[in-house]
Amino acid sequence: MEKPLIAGLLIIIVFLIITPCFIWINNRFNNYEEFDELEESALVILRIKKQLLHELLNWVKDNNLNAKQIQERLMVSPKRAADIIYQRIDQFTVDSLTNFVLRTGKTVTVTIRDK
Repeated sequence: MEKPLIAGLLIIIVFLIITPCFIWINNRFNNYEEFDELEESALVILRIKKQLLHELLNWVKDNNLNAKQIQERLMVSPKRAADIIYQRIDQFTVDSLTNFVLRTGKTVTVTIRDK
């Protein structure tokens, strides 16, 4: 009976020591204002990526291009061409999408405004 009792007490002591550590870590790293800013910036980036990908898709439709033609004209891999066709926005960076749009002969303009 002594071994289970000692093991139980050890578990309780460890739990009592670790729980405040978890609470401190949770409070220390859950700054919700930072999350709001992160969410806002992530939404802005998502909107930019969506607009760039939409321009690419319009270019594909306007020129009636298939996957092979997209690969040749944009100098991309077959996987990248499929990502464009199926609008897999999570597979692209703003930088790569901007480069692709520029390769279509279009220009990209960035506008920054005060809130």
